[in-house]
Amino acid sequence: MEPISPTQRRLLWIGCVVALVSSTALMVWYWPGALPQDSSSGVWTALAQDFAKGVFYRPTYSAFGFGGTRYMPLFFVVHGALIRLALDPVTAGVVLLGIVLFDTALLLTLRELGVDWPVAVPLALLPHAAVSFQLLSLQVKGDFLAAALNLGGIWCGLRYARRRSAPWLVACVLCFLGAFLTKLTAVAGAVLICGWLWERKDRRAAVAVGGSFALLAALALGGVDWASDGRALASFRAVATGGMHLGYALAAPVWLLLSAVQDPVFLLVVSVAALYSVDAIRRGAWTVPAAYFWLATGVTLVIFSSPGTDTNHLLDLLAASVLVFGERLTRAPRTAKLAVALPVVFAGLIALTWIPGMISIKSLIEKGGKPERSSVAVIARRLGPAAHDLLSENPILPVELGERPRVLDPFNLRLLASQRPEIAADFRERIARGQFGAVVLVDHTGADPPHVAAALRACRGSEGDRCYGDLVFPPGFLELLDQRYALSFVVHPFVVYEPRTSAAGVALGPRAGTGRGVGAVRIGTGFSAR
Repeated sequence: MEPISPTQRRLLWIGCVVALVSSTALMVWYWPGALPQDSSSGVWTALAQDFAKGVFYRPTYSAFGFGGTRYMPLFFVVHGALIRLALDPVTAGVVLLGIVLFDTALLLTLRELGVDWPVAVPLALLPHAAVSFQLLSLQVKGDFLAAALNLGGIWCGLRYARRRSAPWLVACVLCFLGAFLTKLTAVAGAVLICGWLWERKDRRAAVAVGGSFALLAALALGGVDWASDGRALASFRAVATGGMHLGYALAAPVWLLLSAVQDPVFLLVVSVAALYSVDAIRRGAWTVPAAYFWLATGVTLVIFSSPGTDTNHLLDLLAASVLVFGERLTRAPRTAKLAVALPVVFAGLIALTWIPGMISIKSLIEKGGKPERSSVAVIARRLGPAAHDLLSENPILPVELGERPRVLDPFNLRLLASQRPEIAADFRERIARGQFGAVVLVDHTGADPPHVAAALRACRGSEGDRCYGDLVFPPGFLELLDQRYALSFVVHPFVVYEPRTSAAGVALGPRAGTGRGVGAVRIGTGFSAR
């Protein structure tokens, strides 16, 4: 079959290399001196810090504070191990981002599907063009690792079928197990390989992969629960669904679309991949990439049936789309013009963002306030001893100060408070007593100090819910906060409240002034990437 032309290959390389350069430049600009870009990265980091201090999954509720998480342990356990080796929490998290691992796994899978090196290499770089990918590169969480292990399992399964070597089958199962232990929903690859092997009449291998994976996953979950003294599964039972209900679940395609429109690159890539996959089904060609694309789409829809889901969960579908592109460029290059044209279009759009004054991820971050370590130092200096007992929307602040966050995850605190009245009452009482030395919220609008309180009240998530009370922290949180605490100062993107009366009963009021930094961002209307 005739390969793509040299001109098409050059265009593909140009488009994908521009995407890589843009993504790398953003990381080089962002990370020196910065904190992870979103609050859920702070939750992952707090879990790692807990593990480094000997706490594997804290209780959902205790005299110390409030826990609750649906995050699987592999990523934060390795993160915590690095912290114990004397790496600071942020540096350890950046080391574990897993971007290179993801790119490599995608490249190897493309090659195993028969895509030539000159096409596979640029295609493996194509995800760097997506806004969701670039934002994820500024965060510390397990998505890259889970996606890389998932792709690694697919690669090993494909190699086993070609080489019939048992070690490849073992490696396949272990990769899928690692993906599952990083992200609960990272199961599409295992389903794909089991189904593919069964379809190839290699049913012993299919049963071996499926049975071994299921058995090891069950044993691993049991081991995690045992090692945490029962806290892990209790936490999962309490918050794993994110407050899902039937009405919300039925609208999952809408929530997925609302997130996708925040990332036009992702939307275009997935739309073209869907066209190619539908065409493959119409022709009766249920290939591995087409099957994986629809499996990943189904799993992604299930994920988006849970409230609090954001663009970090688009990564698997993005990788599946690239595999579809690779197959089409290899098997039917004459019908793959869109797959070549898209990277060129993306390169042009990326180049436009380099023009001064044009909207870009960097400019939006600068407008909203880049979270920096220097901002934490300013807050600590201005608060003094009160900084040692913060209620922080982003748990990264107390972690940076060497403290354990009283609230592990404000999103899950809202869920726990709705399930258990005693948790809601205790949290309200702690606020009413002024128990916290200060309360630090996060504002991404870049509003000036006189208007930042109004910006917090007006904040809405991508589904239109109020950020405070409907998404994070229990209902009535801002109203209760205003009764006992006063907005004291702003170090963008952090908004600091202090008790209205000191320990001696002296009235405190809002303090003028702001330690203005450059910012952090939510692209579009998304509030929290979980």
